[in-house]
Amino acid sequence: MRIGIGGIYHLALFGILIPYAAVRSARRIDTRRLPPKAAHFTATIVTLLVFLSLSWLVAIKERIVLFPRALPQAWTVAVGAAVLAILVGVMRPLWRSRVVARARKVWLFMPRTRQERLLWVGCACAAGLSEEVTYRGVMFVLLWRLLGQPVAAAIIAAAVFAVSHWLQGWKGMAIIFSFALAFQGLVWISRSLYVAIAVHALYDVVAGFFYGKYGDALGYPLEPQPPAAAPA
Repeated sequence: MRIGIGGIYHLALFGILIPYAAVRSARRIDTRRLPPKAAHFTATIVTLLVFLSLSWLVAIKERIVLFPRALPQAWTVAVGAAVLAILVGVMRPLWRSRVVARARKVWLFMPRTRQERLLWVGCACAAGLSEEVTYRGVMFVLLWRLLGQPVAAAIIAAAVFAVSHWLQGWKGMAIIFSFALAFQGLVWISRSLYVAIAVHALYDVVAGFFYGKYGDALGYPLEPQPPAAAPA
């Protein structure tokens, strides 16, 4: 099945321009001051909602059903809960090690105050909804229609999603690629985005809260660490 101009626009924006911007931004962040955390969380929420709106419009134009009336079966919800437990269990040591190492970028994912935690929950919910709609909902279907191969479409969409998180480094992107495939699997078995959205959002909430917990317990600075000197 062919895709229309809306689908082409979506693939160009989220498949090329957004990853390119993520790479450029990540390369500059080490030599720049980090933004105030509340402002960063707020800007993230707004950006994700804009992306969600664009993807939703493309889905309507391309006749992609994002939210079917039928709710997922109970067993798929149980699978989602198991996936969430596994992801959190696997990632907790890595979250702690990043805090121990005083990784500078961790500050951006570490809500410490009540206001920051509330905004972080907003970020997590916006990310779960926006990113699942954009990558597992719209991009996957567009690529499937273009390539005729759902597995190839899932791999490409997961790779694009990982590169769009370039800020988290190579190890982080490899983990995110695996997560994206797991979320795509949840979409496949449940025949909808509902379970993947819930697991994604809850995972992000838990990750941020654990970063904050480890930050408090291990004495991670409340203020962002100064940027590195720009190369001559």
